[in-house]
Amino acid sequence: GISANNGPRISAEHLHRRLFGSRATMRNQFEVGRVRQAWEGELSSHTQPGLYRNLIGGTAERLESDTDRVISLRMRIGRAYETQRAERLTFVELERALVRPFATALQPTPVDSDTIAASLNQHGVWRDVDSVILPTLGRSFALQGGLGGVHSNGGALASGGFARLHARLQLWRPLGADWYGQARLELGQVFARLGVNVPESQRFRAGGDDSVRGYAFRSLTPQVDGVDIGGRVVATASVEVAHPISARLPNVWWAAF
Repeated sequence: GISANNGPRISAEHLHRRLFGSRATMRNQFEVGRVRQAWEGELSSHTQPGLYRNLIGGTAERLESDTDRVISLRMRIGRAYETQRAERLTFVELERALVRPFATALQPTPVDSDTIAASLNQHGVWRDVDSVILPTLGRSFALQGGLGGVHSNGGALASGGFARLHARLQLWRPLGADWYGQARLELGQVFARLGVNVPESQRFRAGGDDSVRGYAFRSLTPQVDGVDIGGRVVATASVEVAHPISARLPNVWWAAF
């Protein structure tokens, strides 16, 4: 595949729905791309009464931007609820993140950041759309909250507690004659003392096809001595109109935004 955010990529996914004949599902996914290499795995129970399932999962990711490389390892244990209209995920996560900035003229010998964090998280998605894959009518609201603590290994930044909130609202409307409109609003903030080294995955970087179009993936973010760092606050909004390229390619659209 290829995407505006990450460029070309090769991915493979394996799903085993009755692991060793038990009522358990195992999923493994691998991705190798220009800026992202990752493994994601999950072992979960089959859906239980009330549409809940228990899960344990892990992720190993290497993500590269113009100014740094972020390597992260995450493990989580939680419970999920999933339907066509709503998703909820409650989980405890343990994470280690290593940020390696590239040398710049202002910072010829950058210092790596190494953090270990534990957090309790609640994620939810509510949607009312005509299609989950390519919506043209409806709305979607996603809300994430987390509370945790981080241990910073070395450097000037300190260990401490943090909290995180992130919300995203999207609206879709048909405009007639195969024209479609979309609006999006995103707000988020990390709450922590100024000197606390909040993990990179808990901070925000905007830019890219699913964020602020026209800017490179994860390029809208604060800089220190020419090196990108994740921001503690994010606020983005966009509107766009789209139209199919041709009747032969009804699912391939061009857009003005």
